[in-house]
Amino acid sequence: MDGLTSEWTTVQWATLALGALVSWLLLTWISQPKTLKFKVEPPAAADPSWKGPILENPNIRDPKHPNEIVCYDPSTAYHLGNVPSPTPDQVHDAYKRAEAAQKKWAKTSFEQRRAVLRSLLEFVLDNQEAICRVDCRDTGKTMIDASLGEVITTCAKLRWTIDHGERVLAQDYRDPGLMMMYKHAKVVYQPMGVVAALVSWNYPFHNVLGPVISALMSGNAILVKSSEYVAWSTQYYQEIVSKCLEVHGHDPALVQFITGFADVGEAVVQCGVKHVTFIGSPGVGKLVQRNATDYLVPCVLELGGKDCAILLKDTDLTQAIPVLMRGAFQNCGQNCIGIERIVVAAEIYDKVVNEMEARVNKLRQGSVLADGEGVDCGAQTMGNQFEKLEALVQDAVSRGARLLKGGKRYQHPKHTHGQYFEPTLLVDVTPEMEIANEEVFAPIMVIMKHTGPEDAVRVVNACPYGLGASVFSADKALAERMCLDLRVGMANVNDFAVNYLCQSLPFGGVGISGYGRFAGPEGLRGLCVPKAVTIDRIPFVKTPIPPILDYPIGSLVKSYTFLENMIKTIYAPNYLTKIKSVVGLAKASM
Repeated sequence: MDGLTSEWTTVQWATLALGALVSWLLLTWISQPKTLKFKVEPPAAADPSWKGPILENPNIRDPKHPNEIVCYDPSTAYHLGNVPSPTPDQVHDAYKRAEAAQKKWAKTSFEQRRAVLRSLLEFVLDNQEAICRVDCRDTGKTMIDASLGEVITTCAKLRWTIDHGERVLAQDYRDPGLMMMYKHAKVVYQPMGVVAALVSWNYPFHNVLGPVISALMSGNAILVKSSEYVAWSTQYYQEIVSKCLEVHGHDPALVQFITGFADVGEAVVQCGVKHVTFIGSPGVGKLVQRNATDYLVPCVLELGGKDCAILLKDTDLTQAIPVLMRGAFQNCGQNCIGIERIVVAAEIYDKVVNEMEARVNKLRQGSVLADGEGVDCGAQTMGNQFEKLEALVQDAVSRGARLLKGGKRYQHPKHTHGQYFEPTLLVDVTPEMEIANEEVFAPIMVIMKHTGPEDAVRVVNACPYGLGASVFSADKALAERMCLDLRVGMANVNDFAVNYLCQSLPFGGVGISGYGRFAGPEGLRGLCVPKAVTIDRIPFVKTPIPPILDYPIGSLVKSYTFLENMIKTIYAPNYLTKIKSVVGLAKASM
């Protein structure tokens, strides 16, 4: 009977717990803030059945129309249309409209800002396929690469900002110190006004949405200069953000996407913006920095990477190799935190090379929208880099590297005008080779050898880039120590690039990978003016000026002696000095 009673009691408790859980979930669902739904139809060319006129020599510039951007699908060379590049006057006008909209937006509550971001998140979740198709059509990437690089990352940033943005930007009370103990000391994070982002083409949806999310949450307006290589898709993304703002009753001029050539980027920096985030190459980043310096505009520069993955001899290859295949060939290598150097322990080197060779040989290329299934790697978004890439590969081969696969432009049998580079495997690369030091941004897997942990760190740190890194080992403590020894801004143990899915972490590098951080609390606060404020803490207690220090000074000697002893009384580390200083204070005051 006791056993039966005990059994019933357990069942009853389990039922009660289940009921409580269901009730909590139901209550959470009922009390969850509602979003405002809106629709934005994707362009017709995003449909896989769409076919456009083929450009035999695709190029974003047309000498006959120098002020227009020629838009085309890099995987098929289908012409998508032309987009006008704005004039400096039009950029300045966009700034003025954003400035007016920001004055109202700065007065909104955090809840009003979250509401916009919630609706935006719901739209992304409900329209993933359309977003990815638009992305694929404009960049030539695959749906998988679009989903991993565009949708997941954008959802992660939206979710973190919605959940934590207010806490990060809330008034931050600080310790006033002993001397100011009667004061409240705090930092108030106020929006800068109109900020700007000049972003790259490799992830066009996420690269424009990421800065927008942070700008809106921090109370700013933003001008986003997207790359001319993705001008077509940017129009769709602009509609999404504008519609989201409109349904919530806010001025869509708050967020403006501006697509144009280099002169447009210069105009954005010069138009009056209070902060610039730049994502691109070191060469262009230096030009942006010089331009911004003339206007005293602070910059965050994310200038690409040559990320490494170190494999120690005890690496779990079953886990590591699939991760590294994705790390090297995600988005056809057009990824700032892509794995461009795999540094492998001598003990497992041949095994890794053989496995990678077998896998790389099976990769298939094509247009995911035109060909459907059977596509692992898409096209290169920029079609003017093939000679450079081939030269880098041949230089390495001439200096002792072995080319096991690829190394040249791929002539697709169906899409003869598409921009493809063969998935490439280059092994026996050494640190002095050019390809070990220059970002390739292409589907090229480079494998190097090391003789132990110290040698691996030496090989990696020989490169001037310093964005991200990965260390694979069964010894996690050793791997973490190595991560700390690498000259990079971010590192992962037994993984690749997951630091960016942890949106609580800052993103950025060192060396020629740039400086400053976006993402995380650092990125959100970086778009604000951290204003220091003090307030009287105790009623009727205000800062007094002792008579001995009041102007005009009666005795300079006594006044200085008073101050000297007061400072020692407050800040001296031992009590004997404090006691002597109190006595000195009393004497000086007489």
